[in-house]
Amino acid sequence: MVIDFNPGSTSGAARSSQSGATAGKRDVAADRPAADTQSAKQPATANSQVKLSNQAQQLQAIEERLRELPEVDSARVEQIKQAIADGSYKPDSSRIADKLIALEH
Repeated sequence: MVIDFNPGSTSGAARSSQSGATAGKRDVAADRPAADTQSAKQPATANSQVKLSNQAQQLQAIEERLRELPEVDSARVEQIKQAIADGSYKPDSSRIADKLIALEH
């Protein structure tokens, strides 16, 4: 198949072979039965049911509980702020280094 990318070209053969290939594609699509495409687009009926497994139900319950929790533990933030302010916060530098190294692997 020849594709003519030059719009000013007068090569009729290039255009006709390209249009012939496009027509062939249309013929393949036309040969498909219409019922196949219609059945995939049918809306769900009132009798449709979805049953979740026990595991899916448990996950759904956990997600609901997590949504109720605040994104930030304000009490923990205040505790750490206070420890920094009074000088009692002593971070473990080797633990921090180990976690940083683990992030790179």
